[in-house]
Amino acid sequence: MSVVLDNELLQTISIVEKITYARVDRCIPRDDKLIFVVGMGDARKIVGPQGATLKKLEQQLGKRLKIIEKVDDKLQFIRNAMLPLKVADISEEDGVVIVHGADEKTRGLMIGAKAQNLRFTEKIVQMYFPDVREIKVI
Repeated sequence: MSVVLDNELLQTISIVEKITYARVDRCIPRDDKLIFVVGMGDARKIVGPQGATLKKLEQQLGKRLKIIEKVDDKLQFIRNAMLPLKVADISEEDGVVIVHGADEKTRGLMIGAKAQNLRFTEKIVQMYFPDVREIKVI
């Protein structure tokens, strides 16, 4: 999945960085949502005290925001990408990552209709960790 940075997306990144002083690594549009991948420790800056900064940004941009904190550990990055859903356990073998959802409802939300949520998360993870061939939720 490649993301084309048009002027609107660049302006959005600029607004977020100016308001929060966070470093945005990537902004990925998806339907009515914007997904920001930010540097380590910068997720807190975007969320702000009691979520106030995040709410302000969502109102200003007119879209819901999802924040993924970038880390060097592949499995932790996948956990971050799945938030706020709870990952009970996670492991990897030969490029296939196995994610255990906390319960049946959580697993359903991780996967989504026709596996769209899972495949989208997989594509984001592959931008940073190309050796991940597949993510499976059990």
